Amino acid sequence: MLVRFLILLVFVVGMVYAEPYNCKGNYIQSDYIGKLRVPINCDLTRTDCPPSWKSGIPEGSETSSPMIDQKFLNCQEGFTSCGYVSIDPKSGAVLGQSGVTVGAGVDLGSKSRASFTSLSSTLVDKLEPYFGLKRNLAACAAIERPLRLTLAEANNLTRTVTNDVVTEVSKRYDSDKDDNALALASVPRGIRTVIVSVLEICDEKRLGITNPNEQARGDLIRRNNEADIIEATLVRCNRSVDVVFLIDESGSVSLGDFNDSLDFVKNMIKAFPDDKLSGENGTRFGLSTFSTLYKSHFYLSDNTDQSEYLSAVSQVSYTHGSTYLGDALEHVLTDQFTEGRGLRPEVDGVPRVLIVLTDGEANDAVSIPAKNVRNENIVIYAIGIGEYNFEQLKEIASSESHVYTLSTFTELEKFISTLTSSTCYEPRPVSLNETIITNVAKDTYQYFSYKVKESSNLEISVADLSGSTLVYVSRTNPHPYKYDNDISFDLSQQKKKIIVISARPTPDTKGKRSTDDDELTRQIYVSVTSDTDSASFEIEANECNPLNCTEGTNEMPTPPISSGGIFTATKFVVVGFAILLMLFELYDI
Repeated sequence: MLVRFLILLVFVVGMVYAEPYNCKGNYIQSDYIGKLRVPINCDLTRTDCPPSWKSGIPEGSETSSPMIDQKFLNCQEGFTSCGYVSIDPKSGAVLGQSGVTVGAGVDLGSKSRASFTSLSSTLVDKLEPYFGLKRNLAACAAIERPLRLTLAEANNLTRTVTNDVVTEVSKRYDSDKDDNALALASVPRGIRTVIVSVLEICDEKRLGITNPNEQARGDLIRRNNEADIIEATLVRCNRSVDVVFLIDESGSVSLGDFNDSLDFVKNMIKAFPDDKLSGENGTRFGLSTFSTLYKSHFYLSDNTDQSEYLSAVSQVSYTHGSTYLGDALEHVLTDQFTEGRGLRPEVDGVPRVLIVLTDGEANDAVSIPAKNVRNENIVIYAIGIGEYNFEQLKEIASSESHVYTLSTFTELEKFISTLTSSTCYEPRPVSLNETIITNVAKDTYQYFSYKVKESSNLEISVADLSGSTLVYVSRTNPHPYKYDNDISFDLSQQKKKIIVISARPTPDTKGKRSTDDDELTRQIYVSVTSDTDSASFEIEANECNPLNCTEGTNEMPTPPISSGGIFTATKFVVVGFAILLMLFELYDI
């Protein structure tokens, strides 16, 4: 009896006092509002970060070794030799499931000794106390037991993890890609680096690849367009878009250059799966050319699969003449972008895209014709090749970020993945007071953009018709999601969602003067995703007076269930039962 009593006593003491890490309570969430990490004296360095990298795409068209640009990863993640845990500055809470992180985003919360068999035992001994610690326990450990590595140790750790990730990502990528997509080793290094950068930090699947809205590591807040690039590189664009090509065939374009342009069109079409090129929800393409005269070759409703499209492109013949692009823009609007020729109605919310490809300066004015196209909520990409006029390209395009320049037509091939991802995931420009009714599947997004006067607020209304949606809104990110937004609506069960956001610039952003308006305006971006297998919803947005509608939401959250409370109650029941057994033993009941 005494032995059984002692065993139960040890069990009770263990249940009361045993914890995976004995946190002394130095991490208090409210103390870290406005902070980026704990401990706050662990600084990240981001050196050698060109401005072009901010978009998430490093330079590098080479397919040779090394597989990735490590400097890009160090720049994006930040590099440090001290251990830290990422914090949401809005709430002071630990970000996601973050553990103690060191080097270039190496999260020790998901690691064990088996993860680092190639490292020295001395270095692994330093890391081991932080293995498996996540969220608050990791924050406590980072504060109370600071991790400090030498610069050489931090670099060695980062290289080891990156090499392992590259190997694993290569296997996953090559097994997931479509048959006509390039193997990872044959993809340009810049795109390879993006793929590794995203897959290194994401655990959830998204369209067969990853779901970056579910996990953020380090201080880098991932943008969805990085994953979009991956999907485009895999030849897996699964969105519905109405795309029209307007191709230059003037005398300055040689026959070989013109054929390169047609190959570019074919490769863009190939980036959309065959099953997404038919039916009411399929992606549609139209093609027109211009020189002295404008000519249409096929319309949005003419073809329904890749073989039909590719055959139609192959039948386009080369002519020559002068570069009357302004006239072509006038014609393409009334000729291609009409519902009678296959354009989806505005209420369907399908993005409308015009891709203009030219090698020189237009002989006529382009500003007003281009503005008329944009006013119909059509996004214009302007691609200049060779002797282009950059200022004229800016007059044509929807924004300067929609202008692309290349030296020769042969460079178009390397440009496919970037433009495909941009086109596929282009936010749909929507007019104020316009109602869109559309669908969205789980782990995919519908993107919208609204032009709003800075003197106004924007009131966005989303009504779930079936299923449940989540809504994210941003002043700066065209693809807002859980970890990169200005305002979100996370209560998916609420069927009527209203979000009001100010269009006034914040201290770190500036209002953008539209080329089409005299008044200062800015873009507001909205993304909608499904919290169920799929959802149907209605979205509408209107300007409102900031005095009458203030920034915020009508979200009515339910009280959260405390997992800590559940654990404490469970432990109380177990301990109580054990004490009862001890009493039975003492009194021999």
